[in-house]
Amino acid sequence: MFIKNTQDFPVVKVSFLPEDEIPFEENMAIYESLLDKKQQFVFLHEASFPQERAEMDGRRQTDHEERKRVAAWVKQRREILSQYVKAFIQIESNEKIRLEAQKFANNFIKFSGYPMFIVENRQQAEEVINSVLKAE
Repeated sequence: MFIKNTQDFPVVKVSFLPEDEIPFEENMAIYESLLDKKQQFVFLHEASFPQERAEMDGRRQTDHEERKRVAAWVKQRREILSQYVKAFIQIESNEKIRLEAQKFANNFIKFSGYPMFIVENRQQAEEVINSVLKAE
């Protein structure tokens, strides 16, 4: 996951596309700066999940060391992540893909400390954003 745009904070746009890739350290520094704000926010991914994931599989999934670093980073910060990151929202218009992605989303909180929502469109995403940011 590459942090793509923080200008609309508390909505932080992310990408999995290779052309949006930024160096690991830079991505994590942006993530840390978001947490340092000590304000609640959400991640929003607006592009198709599985197709990008397939592209990632060929290019990025081979970096086992980076995945281990991310897992360790998340494990160390799970409490603060669950406090400030209120959701990862994935917009997916394809119903079949949405249902498949939901299986992954159901376990996402166990790893990340925050929930993943799979929605059909931007309107539903906005409803989730409003709900989770007003919940606290």
